Amino acid sequence: MRLDRRGSRKPRKDCGPGCGGAKPCRFLTALHRTDTEGSPVAGEANNRRGVALQDLTHVVHPAIDILKDEIDASRARCLWDAACDAGFQDRPVWLHGDLKADNLIARDGVLRGVIDWGLSAVGDPAVDYAAAWTWVDPAARTAFRDRLELQDRAWVRASGWALYCAVIALSFYRGGKNEALCRQSRLTLSRLDLLR
Repeated sequence: MRLDRRGSRKPRKDCGPGCGGAKPCRFLTALHRTDTEGSPVAGEANNRRGVALQDLTHVVHPAIDILKDEIDASRARCLWDAACDAGFQDRPVWLHGDLKADNLIARDGVLRGVIDWGLSAVGDPAVDYAAAWTWVDPAARTAFRDRLELQDRAWVRASGWALYCAVIALSFYRGGKNEALCRQSRLTLSRLDLLR
């Protein structure tokens, strides 16, 4: 959500270069360093956000097949397989799990707040790094990765999470059920270079 100077809601656009800047990266770094003792683990209760990607292949492949008229299905499967192969091997951390544009509050192109914590749990933080393809301005994507000091494996998994969220949403909602979410999903797929 974007707010004007008076706090009124404005039509959403990319947050702008500021959203790939230091503030969202500090937010993610702080979140991912939060103590996890006694915390809920990623799974069914949080729609599996942050689980091992290979555990989602059974829903991703059919979604890709449904969308083969819109996306390069072969490239999408290759991206997915690479993301699964880059399995998460580090300590699970707290994650937001749903860092889509509608859950971000920005003013003047700068991230001011994050809402909707219903999918939060402890798991693979790459699900949050998928923001690099969903709402970070493409011109700021490299800076976003560099500020978070993401290694190749995490970056590849993040692209897999971006693919997962986009194909699951678009395959279910296209056809007039939720045009805003479909537009966002297509934008993500375009940024992943998968749209036909």
